[in-house]
Amino acid sequence: MAQYFPHTKAILSVGLLAFGTIGSQAQVDVLDARLPLPVLFLHGMSGDPSSWGSMANLLSSDAGLIEGDQLRYCLNGDGSEGTSTLDEVLPFTALPSTYADFYRINFECNASGTCWSNSSSNSDGIFSGQAAAAKQGLAVADAIAEILDATGAPEIVLVCHSMGGLAAREYLQTPAYWPVDEQGNAHHRVAKLVTSGTPHNGSNFSVGWLEDLGDLFGFDIEQRSDAVRDLRTSYFYSGDPGVYLFGGLEDNWVLWDFLFLNFWNVDVNCDGDQGDLIVGLNEKPLSDDLEFAFITSYDDGIVSAFSSDAVVSMYNPTHRERFFVSGVFHTSMNDELGLTLQAMDEPDGIATAYPISAGQTIMGFTSPQGTDAPHPNEDRDVYALTVAEPTLASLDTLWFGNGLIEASWLDANGNVLGDALAAEGVLLDPGTAHLRITTAPGPAVTNHLFVADFAPAPSACPEDLDNSGLVTAEDVLVSLSQFGCTSAEVPAGCSADIDGDGIVGVSDILSVLSMFGNAC
Repeated sequence: MAQYFPHTKAILSVGLLAFGTIGSQAQVDVLDARLPLPVLFLHGMSGDPSSWGSMANLLSSDAGLIEGDQLRYCLNGDGSEGTSTLDEVLPFTALPSTYADFYRINFECNASGTCWSNSSSNSDGIFSGQAAAAKQGLAVADAIAEILDATGAPEIVLVCHSMGGLAAREYLQTPAYWPVDEQGNAHHRVAKLVTSGTPHNGSNFSVGWLEDLGDLFGFDIEQRSDAVRDLRTSYFYSGDPGVYLFGGLEDNWVLWDFLFLNFWNVDVNCDGDQGDLIVGLNEKPLSDDLEFAFITSYDDGIVSAFSSDAVVSMYNPTHRERFFVSGVFHTSMNDELGLTLQAMDEPDGIATAYPISAGQTIMGFTSPQGTDAPHPNEDRDVYALTVAEPTLASLDTLWFGNGLIEASWLDANGNVLGDALAAEGVLLDPGTAHLRITTAPGPAVTNHLFVADFAPAPSACPEDLDNSGLVTAEDVLVSLSQFGCTSAEVPAGCSADIDGDGIVGVSDILSVLSMFGNAC
């Protein structure tokens, strides 16, 4: 059972998760602790924000993290089933300019802005959540822009269930959707993509009886919808590969999946017409400058293990981990909280290090490592910090339990600059420095709290009291004016205490005089 302290952030303890408590350590105020980067949770087809309700409750109620407003969209603004255009994507969210740790998206809205987050979401007759993947990708682009603008964060983490992973990939593989910086450079600004049960290679599960089965449980799944069309690995009657995923012609004979009535429309790219030759999602380049994690169930029942893991065989991304589980059906994958947190683990190398700021309390995680992890027996988390001027860096380990192995400051090439736990600190030059924290994972996920502290680097010439670059009469006068000053009387310290003995005495005056006229 987690222990709670007044004015401290709660430490998680639930189910498969074993989270520590501050315990015998000094009580610290960590109300401002946050995740390194904001996280956006994406639901799948026939899902809604409640799909991630258990995770949201864990992070907010148990960890004390902040959930932002939902990102709400109608993806079928004109209500028409026979046409499909990107103009129908209607946003209904304007985030306030404040930080939040995580957000949930909601594709289950109508054109009036009424949204659902319950079992009736798919019974509204709008079928917004079953819209084309192209529309979903555009909505993800808008959501990312909203979150980055509201929080000021440089990047974001995407965590996706089922088709939500294809919506994220539609964004990642469509550079026209990416934010553009002041220099005109476009970048996706995604630090990590986590997919759980996502049909990267498609899924043909939904023919015939699926629609009736969904109706029985309150999920109005339309097998002729744009989303089902885009999920197809191949079509039943034509035998052609799925056009959205593998490319092909927007044509009813190509997308022939039903004997009499076919899909509502075959406008896969949602440009308002048919007959285009589509470049499939799995034919487009996929950026390799981010982290990937893929969660696969051998008993998914809807998405094959090969399909949910297919990005590895199709793209072989450099920075990846995979997690495999048995006995979990597709609709329960998003409730595998421990497994999802494992997949959300921070990067272990400088190439994809999460950017953080000095002075900010960070909540990180120590996680059992997945398949392909470069260091399977330890959890290395690497963060990037901007150093504006020569800096003395230290690390305040607010909470780590017994799992902290080492912490080091690294340069841009991964070379160790010094021990981040050293009491005297480590001198960092201007540029980008990296903080590597190595912890020992147990069988469950645990959290930890830390602050990277920056202080001005000590002067190479402490006798230059006015920092003019030259020891002059001004420095002599400053030292004389502070004669007798003690650190006990002046908590901020006495600048003329050259020898650091806590008092400005004769030896300090003599040190300044001995350097008189010298450049520093």
